[in-house]
Amino acid sequence: MKETASPRRFLAVVGLFLSLVLLLWGCGAVKPAVSPTAVHTDFDVIIVGGGLSGLSAGAHLASSGLKVLLCEQHDKVGGCATRFDREPFVFDSALHQMAGGGPGKKDRGLYQLLKVAGVDRKVELYELPHFYRSLFPGVDIRLPGDWDGFKKALKAKWPEESEGIEKFHRLCENTMNDIMEIKDLFRYTGFKKFTTMAMVPFRQPTFFKYMDKTLKDLMDDCFTDENLKAVVSQLWVYYGAPVPDQTALLTLAATEGFLADGVWHIKGTSQELSSAYAERIEELGGTVMTSTPVTKIHMVNGMATGIDTEDGSRYTARYIVANTDPYQLAYKLIGKEHFPEKYIRKLEGMKPANSLCGVYLGLNIDLRKRGYDDTEIFINPSTDTVAMYDAMMRGDFENGAVVVSIYSNFGDPVYAPPGKSLVTLTSYSKMDYWPEYGEAYDRVKGKMVDDLLAVASKAVPELADPNFIEHREGFTPRTLKRYTMNKGGVVYGFYMNPEQIEKIPNTTPFPNVFIASNWTQAWHGVGSAQINGWRAARLVLDREGRE
Repeated sequence: MKETASPRRFLAVVGLFLSLVLLLWGCGAVKPAVSPTAVHTDFDVIIVGGGLSGLSAGAHLASSGLKVLLCEQHDKVGGCATRFDREPFVFDSALHQMAGGGPGKKDRGLYQLLKVAGVDRKVELYELPHFYRSLFPGVDIRLPGDWDGFKKALKAKWPEESEGIEKFHRLCENTMNDIMEIKDLFRYTGFKKFTTMAMVPFRQPTFFKYMDKTLKDLMDDCFTDENLKAVVSQLWVYYGAPVPDQTALLTLAATEGFLADGVWHIKGTSQELSSAYAERIEELGGTVMTSTPVTKIHMVNGMATGIDTEDGSRYTARYIVANTDPYQLAYKLIGKEHFPEKYIRKLEGMKPANSLCGVYLGLNIDLRKRGYDDTEIFINPSTDTVAMYDAMMRGDFENGAVVVSIYSNFGDPVYAPPGKSLVTLTSYSKMDYWPEYGEAYDRVKGKMVDDLLAVASKAVPELADPNFIEHREGFTPRTLKRYTMNKGGVVYGFYMNPEQIEKIPNTTPFPNVFIASNWTQAWHGVGSAQINGWRAARLVLDREGRE
């Protein structure tokens, strides 16, 4: 049967066309009274927030000769990409794996940006020995971090699905190629943007085909065995929506990024990457200020003119880049009254993704010597991702998915001394489940820690023995909100279903204000955060006429 365009895709294309018309006619935009280049200021660009997106933006802007000020509310940069020490252990706050971040592969995307910013010379990147291990009832499979090994492991268990496995590989590769071909679309305006978008169905057919499909649609297109579908779609637990809701494009692009470009980590924890960006900004004449919360962005005639900080200081700039969630930008930093009603309606109509909770563990035993050489283990009580997601959202963590990350197996001795191990357990959660800080919160948090340990001990029985646990420390959405200031402690930005695949653009209704964070169009994750920072910087540089 000939495939026809779905109504959703038709509406998406119509929507894109209407957006273009609005862009050409300037409807709904706030017009500047003066060009930002005509104003003398303290800095060329002020960056609000020192997570990886803000750091990436700052490094790229400074590399092109702009004078940058970056303000971070925490006492160190990094946001989620940081570390904390609990002697004798060192914990990476969030990073498990980074796709496409290292040398010696296809040298595209993220690694190219690290080189352009001059950050590649300041960090040591290394490949992890494994991709992941999936545990389901009746299924236990380890998958290598390259396409040949990945496909070989799947075909060994499901030989009858060999054709579908090859198809999945082709689709992932084609999707990434399509994305790379239109990676500069966000920079285009007018006729060039119109013609590029109009040609997407013909020049980027795989991207176009799956732009309105879910991960479930993708799995059904490629495979028949339900267990195989569950294993291949396992990384839904990284991406923030259950399989029937999640956009297919995210898995297609990310899987290609991991298996073709490598599964990478940063020697010394992700804090080394964050600190390298900050050092690079300062080397190039920029200023990085920690423990400096920004309280307001000043607006005059539809243009941002500068910021106020919590200590009463005021700094001016020609451009502002906000490494924040859009709610902070609209409601706190700028003020809802300055935004077009259309922008606020869209923002309030979008669904944020979930947050996370988990446990940091330091063990007084060497798990590798006990036979555990895995780096990432996914424990799933069933193949029903909706049921697991709903269970986690209501705090039923024993019936949700749990990720066991054995950092002491990553190949970097920074995490634990000889004879000891470091493990992190991670699950999904949402802010509504958690009481305010106090006795009730401590009680709920304690139960969460116990529940996650009970689930994780199914894969690593030693975790059930408190005598082996030297340090344990839970984290919740409230923890994440305290350090990132993101709405609801959300780390993924918006819920990634096909309807929200575009998220929000790096541009705002104001011509000299840009947003760089995981809430914007380059999706989310450690790698995407850095790409979003580059995108925001690129838009500023385009306005400055700089390459």
